[in-house]
Amino acid sequence: MASSSNVSSLIEAIQSAFEGNEMPSDDELLHPDCMDDVDVLEFYGGVRWQDMTDENVVYSYAAPTAFSPIAFRYYLPAYLIWTLNNAESVEVAGESILLALDPGTEKELLHDFRKSKFDLLTRDQVEAVKVFLWHFEDHSDLGPFAQTALVNYWIDA
Repeated sequence: MASSSNVSSLIEAIQSAFEGNEMPSDDELLHPDCMDDVDVLEFYGGVRWQDMTDENVVYSYAAPTAFSPIAFRYYLPAYLIWTLNNAESVEVAGESILLALDPGTEKELLHDFRKSKFDLLTRDQVEAVKVFLWHFEDHSDLGPFAQTALVNYWIDA
């Protein structure tokens, strides 16, 4: 696993890449193809990603799967940073965000839906996600998820 200075540098790169994104309104939280907003309820009323606690991330681990592209882009840094700081956690939040970064193969039913969440990411944000995934490529538990996400989308993004 990488040193704490590498993790700190990666966190700074993520914060820099995602700074300035506007918080989504309540109407912009849920992906238009989602029928149920139960996974995003915690975000109604406005929650800054910078203010999310570890408990918020752990509790809302499934939210990225239901987020609209604008909400996904806004809240992604909180999940990435939590995963970097808690890579050895038994909580499923780290695995969940890695799964949310994997659209699957083009043959999979939800491929286009999953991939649509990446539509608003800037070049710098895409690069930050790639570095995040490469960071976990050799991790014992999270590595297979990172590798699959890289192969299914991010290497060519």
